[in-house]
Amino acid sequence: MGSPRAACFRIDEEGIALRALLFGIGSAGDVFPFLALGRGLRERGWQVTIAASPVHAAAVARAGCDLEPMGTVEDYERLTANPNLWKPRQGIRVILGDEGAAGMIRRQRDLTRSFVSGSGRAVVVASSLAFGARVAREQVGFPLVTTHLAPVVLRCQKQPPVLTRVLPEGFILRWFPGLAYRLIDRRMADPLLKPLVEPLRAETGLAPISRYMNAWWHSPDRMMLLFPRWFGSPPSLPGQAIHAGFLYHDDGARGDDINDLRRFLGNGSAPVAVTLGSAMRHGREILSQVVKACGALGRRLLILSKDSDQVPAHLPSTVMRVAWAPMGETLPRCAALIHHGGVGTLARAFQAGIPQVVIPFCHDQPDNSDRVTRLGAGRWISPWAVRRGGLNRVLGRVLDHGDMKDRCHALA
Repeated sequence: MGSPRAACFRIDEEGIALRALLFGIGSAGDVFPFLALGRGLRERGWQVTIAASPVHAAAVARAGCDLEPMGTVEDYERLTANPNLWKPRQGIRVILGDEGAAGMIRRQRDLTRSFVSGSGRAVVVASSLAFGARVAREQVGFPLVTTHLAPVVLRCQKQPPVLTRVLPEGFILRWFPGLAYRLIDRRMADPLLKPLVEPLRAETGLAPISRYMNAWWHSPDRMMLLFPRWFGSPPSLPGQAIHAGFLYHDDGARGDDINDLRRFLGNGSAPVAVTLGSAMRHGREILSQVVKACGALGRRLLILSKDSDQVPAHLPSTVMRVAWAPMGETLPRCAALIHHGGVGTLARAFQAGIPQVVIPFCHDQPDNSDRVTRLGAGRWISPWAVRRGGLNRVLGRVLDHGDMKDRCHALA
């Protein structure tokens, strides 16, 4: 954990160095809030280590933090290449049932225990999927902050989140949430998590537990919610939870040449922007429909996609595709954002004050899309409806909705 920058690290009132280990598990949208947090701690003199996939190594370095790699680039590529990752009944099974999942959780546990045993005062900030850090908290006493990026993880009987719109699961959750949570735990969550978590807990004599996602995965020390109260705060919010609001990170030191992007944004009417997330590989059919819809409405289009293979091969002159764009600079110059419903992406749309069209697939996306709609900041449309040509009508209504634009400015 040593670093040549150690001389500038903060020392507390007792002369002890302050260190933080931040687990960011997932795609760029999952990791970037932790880079924002890490950058802020670094500016205050903390030594910060980010535990994340090595695909994010360059971004971690640019944020001025040290990297502890979680898994390999091949692990990340294998997961994101699986089309079932984006299916409502399969997505979480792809993640927790992956061949590398057990090793990943053990690595999280071992890294956490090693980190907190080092010199100085240590705190660990763990994302929702850092189950290994939660096991370590049971085995070794240290301050653990469980961090959730989206409200979907907050179980509530009075205001249940929208986990899925697939029937009958969506109907049961809406009208019988207690029953739905028990079924989710018994049939999906516990069977997936038990073989990952219990072998580690048993190593120190901890008795087996169940219903891991009901309450266990929240640290008893602190639960930090990286979204504002107005976006999601149920009446049954746990006592150790605090709202920290959205955290933004643009990775602005990448060195990319964005002059062509700036010229495109400046030479014509404000375009519609579309992104399906940094991890999406299977969006070609959806993006083709977006191109058609914008063409039918006479709108320019900016496609944000790292994977060129999912972008239509022949684009009209009114469409530009870039692999990356600084969202803080780009989105305020756009007319609307079409996206998958990832919380990091919608947060940038809220910040920019532009309306959203959300095409949710699974994970937190159905609930996020429901909240965007209820806030009056946009509309959602299913991938099924998009593939059948339904985007024209929804996008047209969003672009022509003056009250929605005012609402978006107010939320920004």
